[in-house]
Amino acid sequence: MPRFDNEGFNPQRRINNDSRDRSVPEDENYYRGATPDEYVPMHSSSAEIRDNQPGYGGNNYPTEEELREQREREEYLKMRADQRAQRKQESQAKKKISNKKKRKVTVLAVILAVILILVGMVEGVLAKMNYDEHLDNKYVAAADLKDSGSVKNILLLGVDARKNQKKETSRPDTMMLISLDMKHHCIKMTSFLRDTWVYVPSLEKEQRLNASTGKTGYSGVVDAIEYNFGVDVDGYIVTNFEMFQSLVDSVGGVEIKVTKKEAKEVTSHKGRYGNVKLKAGRRTLNGKQALAYCRIRKIDTDFNRTQRQRTVMTAILNKAKKNPFKLYKMANASAEYIETDLTKAQLKGVAAMAGFCISGDMFQEKVPFEGTWEYANKGGASVIAIDIDKNKEKLIEYIYTKTAKQLKAEQEQEKK
Repeated sequence: MPRFDNEGFNPQRRINNDSRDRSVPEDENYYRGATPDEYVPMHSSSAEIRDNQPGYGGNNYPTEEELREQREREEYLKMRADQRAQRKQESQAKKKISNKKKRKVTVLAVILAVILILVGMVEGVLAKMNYDEHLDNKYVAAADLKDSGSVKNILLLGVDARKNQKKETSRPDTMMLISLDMKHHCIKMTSFLRDTWVYVPSLEKEQRLNASTGKTGYSGVVDAIEYNFGVDVDGYIVTNFEMFQSLVDSVGGVEIKVTKKEAKEVTSHKGRYGNVKLKAGRRTLNGKQALAYCRIRKIDTDFNRTQRQRTVMTAILNKAKKNPFKLYKMANASAEYIETDLTKAQLKGVAAMAGFCISGDMFQEKVPFEGTWEYANKGGASVIAIDIDKNKEKLIEYIYTKTAKQLKAEQEQEKK
């Protein structure tokens, strides 16, 4: 039969160790046959008692009933602790689900607010806009264009048009396709470089892309993009420099990181950039400063210039995302400077899609894509010669196929 450890007996450790055999060997049971009242020390010295009974820590052994009560008490306390832990876990899970629901409700509320503002209160804004007749593209069949019910492509044209200037002589300084992708819940921006050498169907010859207004006006740019790149463009929105300034000022300016070269270029050429001063560093630019920043070209290339334009557009949209109610203010401030071939009903539909997509991610690209172009000389002028087929394939994939997750991964890869 097992004996107690020689190192010393700990009663508390015995109590906690229910698996141990606690019976006393017969040859060491000094009190066998005696009643509780007859339990008396066999020696007069307590030291002798401790010597004769190794590990004995006092005169009171716990009874079986006390041990049972102790075990029951410990089991009860453990059960209560488990119950508290379970309740805490359930409470945290419910709180997490509740927070998720709150976040979803918040996002939905923002989207709903945008739609209500842009669709329900937009009549006054729409009345201020200038409307052109929509001209169908007669150079390419609709069946040959890539389209999708979940994507709207709006061509944004920025022009330096003077009063009473004909559209045919007003070449766009900015050509940016804004793709509202409902399927992937994001906005995709694509800049077309103005010196891109393409076939312009309205002119029946090859020419710079921004020269495609030469015969039919702004619809000629739509025709050229559809003809060369195979994407369906739902309509155009034309803005001038005054509208751009008004747009930036309506959101309280945009924060942009200005390089020393960019600041020097703008500040040193007052006549070229409208007597604007820029300082290097991260600055909040007002409308005039942001416009000058977007027009910088002499210090680098058209690729850098379109990058600056997309940077400012992204900054404007990010401000609108933080406070969707600014969208109405933006639209109201810029409406009188806008010209479009979209109808009021179509603009309302676009506004509703924008209200949904603006709460997602925004991505930037440019045509021509990397590795698909080279500089060339045409008639003594420097232009950008491109591989039409590769750019068409990449643009269609970017707008219609790539998910926000894929585009984010590509951005992270480029940073490395």
